[in-house]
Amino acid sequence: MASKGFSWTGNRIGVVAGVLLLGLFAAMREGRPVEAGPSVRQADLRPAFRKWGLGPRFQGDRNTCSVFVLTGALEYARASREDRATTLSVEFLNWAANQAAGERDDGAFFSDLWKGFSAYGICPEPEMPYQAEFDPDRAPGPDVKDQARQALETGFRLHWIKPWNPKTGLSAQELERIKRTLDRQWPVCGGFRWPLHPVHEEGDILNTPPPEGVKDGHSVLLVGYRDDPEQPGGGTFLFRNTNHYGREGRMTYAYASVYMNDAAWVDFSVVEEE
Repeated sequence: MASKGFSWTGNRIGVVAGVLLLGLFAAMREGRPVEAGPSVRQADLRPAFRKWGLGPRFQGDRNTCSVFVLTGALEYARASREDRATTLSVEFLNWAANQAAGERDDGAFFSDLWKGFSAYGICPEPEMPYQAEFDPDRAPGPDVKDQARQALETGFRLHWIKPWNPKTGLSAQELERIKRTLDRQWPVCGGFRWPLHPVHEEGDILNTPPPEGVKDGHSVLLVGYRDDPEQPGGGTFLFRNTNHYGREGRMTYAYASVYMNDAAWVDFSVVEEE
């Protein structure tokens, strides 16, 4: 969407603020109760990521965005359970997905990645570090596999909000479920049809091109949202990105409603399911 003009905003804000302050002072002089304005519905998980030291990670030139996103959700769930960060191996999860699917690809769908995790677990990053180039013949040793299986004891669970379908975006119900999941402080894995030429417009909002201007696809981790009636669809999602040097950004609800292919989130078994 085009950027909104703002040449007159500063003067308008000053006038509105002045009127509000005069009303506030008048109410205080007259002893009338001062009513709070309507709160904005929003969530932001970035403070939790910072608290645990879960910084951005970068996929480089490989096709591993979905692997990074699901690994990021697993890292967050583990940190939520243990109150400390453990960086997990994207490389191991990529290998596990190939083993489960009988393939030799770099990158996978969330569904195949979860099958790989359910069968083999995931090890810490130092045990199988990420490489700049994909090696289909690289495999973990027996000790690393044993360590990875310990992750299966944590009770991690995957919840689908929208199974993969590149022909539809989000329904209103699915969009609301994403917001409720973020309200509960769980990030959401999202796969999208992505702009051929991504541009972050005013407010760091991802551009929304027409259908011929997107490709399938790219995955990011949704870590917040903010309702805003001035934005297309009524608000924006905040996302972490392992591509483009890890630049965070926002996308409108309208973008997600048209171009979101799938959505899922991870927690662990002691958390009550909705």
